[in-house]
Amino acid sequence: MSRYYRLVVRTKNTKKEELKKILVDKFGWEENFICDDEFEGEGCLCGGMGEEEAHKEISDEIKKLNPKAEVSTRWTNLEDMPFEEYGDVVE
Repeated sequence: MSRYYRLVVRTKNTKKEELKKILVDKFGWEENFICDDEFEGEGCLCGGMGEEEAHKEISDEIKKLNPKAEVSTRWTNLEDMPFEEYGDVVE
């Protein structure tokens, strides 16, 4: 089962080219926004992988390029998001 996410990665001391190489080229995330030290994109976690495991893989790859990098990730599951609906029933 795969789950569709919005992923935000924040780092210190990481260039946008390095983030793109890791997150887009290696892990296959679709880029929405990227700059030095920050990435936002969308993609899937597959094969039963959880957010913490994926964070560790991403963090490890970034730290291979820069061992002093600090890395945080924010995961927003985009499937079955709650919503409110107002107004007339339009069919």
